Amino acid sequence: SVGRWETAVHEVAQTTYETAVHEVARALTECPPDARRRVLNADSLDDALGDLLHACQNMPESSRRAVGAAVEAALATDLESQAPQTTAATASSGSDRGSAPTASSSSRGVASHSKPVSGGNGSSSSSSKGMSISEEDKRLAAARKLQDKGFSLRQLLAFYRHYAATGDITPETTTQEVVKKIVITETAKDGCHYMGSEFMRGHGGGKRAHRPASHAWKAKLINTLLNILLDATGWQPTNLTEFDQCHGYSPLYRDGGLRADDLLEHFEPENLDKTYWLCVFAVNEHAAICGDCWTCNKKAEWTAAPEAHLRAKSCLICHKPKFNPCECGMKKTNPVEEAHEIYLFHFVVELVDALVVSLDPTLFAIRRVWCVAEIVRALMAGTVYFRLAEGLAAELVDKLWNDIDLLETVEKCEATNPADRDAILKDIRAMNGGVKAYDTFVNRLLELSLGIARKLHEVEGVGLEAIRRMQTLEMDLTWAAGKITSLHELMPDDKMFSTLDQLTSFKIDCSELERLADIDALRGIGALVRLQKLSIILEDCQQITSINALACLGKLTSLQQLTLILGGCTEITSIDALACLDQLTSLQQLTLNLAYCEQITSIDALACLGQLELLQQLTLNL
Repeated sequence: SVGRWETAVHEVAQTTYETAVHEVARALTECPPDARRRVLNADSLDDALGDLLHACQNMPESSRRAVGAAVEAALATDLESQAPQTTAATASSGSDRGSAPTASSSSRGVASHSKPVSGGNGSSSSSSKGMSISEEDKRLAAARKLQDKGFSLRQLLAFYRHYAATGDITPETTTQEVVKKIVITETAKDGCHYMGSEFMRGHGGGKRAHRPASHAWKAKLINTLLNILLDATGWQPTNLTEFDQCHGYSPLYRDGGLRADDLLEHFEPENLDKTYWLCVFAVNEHAAICGDCWTCNKKAEWTAAPEAHLRAKSCLICHKPKFNPCECGMKKTNPVEEAHEIYLFHFVVELVDALVVSLDPTLFAIRRVWCVAEIVRALMAGTVYFRLAEGLAAELVDKLWNDIDLLETVEKCEATNPADRDAILKDIRAMNGGVKAYDTFVNRLLELSLGIARKLHEVEGVGLEAIRRMQTLEMDLTWAAGKITSLHELMPDDKMFSTLDQLTSFKIDCSELERLADIDALRGIGALVRLQKLSIILEDCQQITSINALACLGKLTSLQQLTLILGGCTEITSIDALACLDQLTSLQQLTLNLAYCEQITSIDALACLGQLELLQQLTLNL
């Protein structure tokens, strides 16, 4: 946050404003997460200062006075009239390239969400520690350029369509292979990032990223694409794999292939134009990894003639094949250089409002040390969305069911560059609670995203604080098909929802849990009184006979958007519990699907909807 405001001062080149902006930056550290992100994402300095004033109610009195004085001084001098319009970066890195972002603070411990994940003494342990203001400003400016190397979903689908047609991308092609065969090969001549390649320039070039995607290079590329697709549309995985009976379309995804043509032709433009960020497209791999050998690149023989060693297909010293051979011979940047893009990731992470974590059936991502660190960092600063388009492998389902941790320990996670792994683990060990607390937090967070709260009570300290601060949560229980008969099997403690009482957006997907009969655990949702957006998906849960648990929804008087999908729940006989919806006086949008609920004899309970004066959009499927 300090870097953001000081960069603005530097751009304005008016030192008379420096004192005011320093005061604003200092007080910003005490801003709550949502207010802080609003300030950083403001369209202009004027808007940012106004948002900060609004956020003052959440700060100590001394800080309110300091901010008030700073804002008055800044507005009195008409700061915006002299400053360029500055739109905040919302992009972030996300891959397993082995970069060194850690779970620690990145700018002198200033960011409000960095404190919980710094060392026990609260000090920063990132690569920017001790950096002067001017150096930090330069790196922030460079990081802001990375956000403009994002891509639209339209571009990603065009990329997949093209290289699937040429045979370079198959259902089994991993992201690592895409980097090696396509990204590095096609940019070697120009020595640039892939968004600057001929193909991407021909499809519009780099875009301002809307949301990052964290992923594993060992995972299949199609898996990452599918997870981004789900994020952009809000679809369930079944939307990709089932026949469209209304339009006669065959599944969009089948046998490892995606019908990109149909998506590009028929998709809503607002979805196609959503922008994302992948490091494999944004980072200049020629200045980062191509031709390198991390085992030998520090040896005297290498450093004496680096270009020759970089050009060689196999290392000339250890004679092992290289991960990413390339003949460009470009010198690699190092962490102390402002052009070292990999070490810029932690700057843009602080500006992100949500991180998409692309999970494949084997959960490669959580076995990569920096991906795990990235998840924790993002949660401390904002929201994490886990996307699981292709479900979980059977052995992982068994682990979940038998309370075996998905992440054995971060100590056993991998990294492409051993030095980066060592740096990340060093920071984690220095945290309050060390590796054990870190492992517990990551495992419980993963389980929570999969609808399991059996061991949530084990999270303590800063991890518990982070979970309590969460404002958005999506639970995907579809992995439990054929296993659970009652939600209490996964959520035995009603205190789970009271722990999550800061949530403003909550989604729980229980679709196609064919044995599920008891949803009484959902009564706890009534404790989430801050909720503004709620989605409950019980589609095709054919053993459910009663939805009386949903009477708790009447307590959610702040709710503005509600989605209830009960289609295919063929044994439900009454929806009288939904008469409570008349208490939702703030409700503006309601989607209710009761298709194929053939035992329901009366919908009189829905007459209460006529009392909802603010209701603007009503979608009913009966």
